[in-house]
Amino acid sequence: MDEPTGWLAVARDAFSSIGILAFAISGALLAVEKRMDFVGMAGLAVVTATGGGMLRDVLIGATPVAALVDWWMPLVALGGALLVWVLHRWMATLTKPVLLFDAIGLGIFVVEGARKAIELGVSPVGSAIVGMLAGIGGGILRDALANDIPAVFRRDSRLYLLPALVGSSAAAAASALGYGQWYVLAIIAACVCALRIASELLHWRVPALKTEAITIIRD
Repeated sequence: MDEPTGWLAVARDAFSSIGILAFAISGALLAVEKRMDFVGMAGLAVVTATGGGMLRDVLIGATPVAALVDWWMPLVALGGALLVWVLHRWMATLTKPVLLFDAIGLGIFVVEGARKAIELGVSPVGSAIVGMLAGIGGGILRDALANDIPAVFRRDSRLYLLPALVGSSAAAAASALGYGQWYVLAIIAACVCALRIASELLHWRVPALKTEAITIIRD
């Protein structure tokens, strides 16, 4: 698959930038909730925004990873942290802003991850897995560094991994069949974002076993 040029390349970079900015804002907002200083905000923003992409590139052998080559990626992530620093009081009045920005980032990263894997010759099934990990990797690192159980692993969390897998599978299939244009991927990303938000609003979750906490008796 040929690398896009001209306005198509600009559109693809803009698409990626929105995902990076959205994930960076979600990381910085969580840092505010955890009462971190600006260094913590910046660190969590960069890790959230670039962690999934780094995992993707390592898995498909695209090294050095994009976040260490394209200088604008960490710069956009730092811009997201700065944006939260300036507007955090206004953002705090919004309904679940971390959810919104995390959902936007999730949608964009899963389709971009699957598309890039297809371009580098990974099978559609492998590309779907890579795309899913690209979407959830940054959020897992964000929650772990903030001393939270990652949202994707919580039994009381809404749908997270499932929208990522559905979106990455659709993006991998579209790209493998020659329909990987940026607007097709944008529609898939929007669907992933909508499914993620709907799962929160409508309380959709994956079934879990009803278990009781085990009491640990210490001598």
